[in-house]
Amino acid sequence: MSVTVSTVEASDPQGLTAAAGRLGGTIADLDGAITEQRRALDRMRVAWQGTAGDAAIAKAEQNLTEQLQLKARLESVRAALATGGSQLEATRGALVGIVGTLRAAGWTVTDDGRAIAPIFPPLLKQFEPGFTAVIQRLLQLFDQIDAATAGAVRTAIGGVPPATPPGTPLPAPPPPGASPEQVKHWWDSLSDADRKRLTDAAPRGLGNLDGLPVEVRDQLNRTVMDRDIARVEHAASANGVGADEVAAHPERYGLNRADAVAYQNGLKARQGLKHQSEGDNPARPRKTYLFGYDPLAYNGQGTAAIALGNPDTADNIGVIVPGTGSSLESDWLNSGRNDGINLLDQMGKADPSKQNAVIMWMGYDAPDSFTDPRIANPEMARAGGALLAGDVNSLHVTHTGAGEPNITVLGHSYGSTTVADAFAGSGMKATNAVLIGCPGTDLAHSAADFNLQGGQVYVGNASTDPVGWIGASDMAADVLNGPLADPLGLSVGLGDDASAESFGAVRFHAEVPGSNLPDFDDHSYYYTMGSESLYSMSAIASGHGDALGELGMLADGRSAPTVSTPDRIPTPFGDIPLPHTDIPLGPAILDPEAPRDNGAVTSDHRFDGRPI
Repeated sequence: MSVTVSTVEASDPQGLTAAAGRLGGTIADLDGAITEQRRALDRMRVAWQGTAGDAAIAKAEQNLTEQLQLKARLESVRAALATGGSQLEATRGALVGIVGTLRAAGWTVTDDGRAIAPIFPPLLKQFEPGFTAVIQRLLQLFDQIDAATAGAVRTAIGGVPPATPPGTPLPAPPPPGASPEQVKHWWDSLSDADRKRLTDAAPRGLGNLDGLPVEVRDQLNRTVMDRDIARVEHAASANGVGADEVAAHPERYGLNRADAVAYQNGLKARQGLKHQSEGDNPARPRKTYLFGYDPLAYNGQGTAAIALGNPDTADNIGVIVPGTGSSLESDWLNSGRNDGINLLDQMGKADPSKQNAVIMWMGYDAPDSFTDPRIANPEMARAGGALLAGDVNSLHVTHTGAGEPNITVLGHSYGSTTVADAFAGSGMKATNAVLIGCPGTDLAHSAADFNLQGGQVYVGNASTDPVGWIGASDMAADVLNGPLADPLGLSVGLGDDASAESFGAVRFHAEVPGSNLPDFDDHSYYYTMGSESLYSMSAIASGHGDALGELGMLADGRSAPTVSTPDRIPTPFGDIPLPHTDIPLGPAILDPEAPRDNGAVTSDHRFDGRPI
């Protein structure tokens, strides 16, 4: 045996894990250089044409490929050092512990691992073979781990990047900012072998490219998610500790804080997939797709999107956009959230002849809570609207079903402001817009600003939902602009009230049974099974918004108090007729839904599987 007790005692496995941590920083620096070189190469392709330009571009591409290969080798070295160091440290600890205990009790342990009992009492002699076997097995294990670690490092340094055939780099992804059409063309141009190598390697972020088929996005994103979880679980197994311990102190096990965040949010994405698949009926799970996944986005809050059913083949697609407090970190996809489940169920029963899909889209930086001062500012909605428009518009590009899909984008709370901005500010293309619990439409000042593809803007604001009243008065912006103008600027306020009759949207009933006074709980009622709002939204998303009147779900919009001018003035010579005018006084604060007999508001609105 080449490894001795003194060799193990003098070893420093923690030096390997420390080196792995330092190498992680080097890899991050190299990744930044690669990103900058990609940008430079993109600029070169645009600006330099002709033979000389082609030669320069070819050389730059070769250099970029070599850097990518170097990065892959360094990542393999880091993984080998981290894994080997943690395993060697655990083995060394066990060996040093048992040898130290024996020596303290008067035993002799030779350098080759033989345990020799003290002379007295003679009874101890019979334990020598057992202790010797344990010590020598630990020496042998240490030797094997050491050799495996050295071999892994040698392979990483002298070989080719993992999961890449010798001499063949992974295909370069489309340049930053590529359109969904360009991404689709790139993917379609790849060979089957290249597609397999890309899906096997699954570089982080590739699965979020708009223009990739949904099934491909799902495969890529699930691979990254599984890798995020396995990274911590493997370190825990190698060190004989729990995964929570590794996540709490990743630096002790050759990992970093980003690894821990990716692990924790990866678990929540996996749990979200499970809930959306079988939350209502574990015996009959539905197919789900991880349409988007970024566990490190927005300082570790994380974003994700889960599709229930395949939007690439669906006739009707509903896209649900949540509001405040939605992120992977907050566990929005898993915390009893049945919005998508309920909507998909009722869409299918409203029109069983069609294929349906619903996307739970949690792909932007939403305000953290109702106490987050950013909630009064539309900037996050505008930035989120641009991201939402990209994902929704890509659904047209990847769709393989017959004809154009009927796409309905449904925004709740701050998410409804985001939806309005996606249409009015970022050119989102969809059939219908549905705004529920809407605090204001920001860039959209009327339904016409949505520029829809043949459908309508629908709104469902319960009269008892306080959030749905925020856009009803300019007073909200005026009041907020005082204390918040300094940190937030004068754009405080979320815009117009989509429930106002003058806005031009189609309003549907969305009242809450048994509720007569403003209640913040009513703000979360819209997707409840049996509600007026879910019933109406299911009809709209299944392509039957024109049936709301027949279903008894149309509601009148809010209006402003008015004063009427006289239609005539009496004079001694007879009455003089005047034009009659109703002059609105202030914002639209008269809600015809408020005086509805609450006994008429029920929770039994369900489709039964017969077509509308």
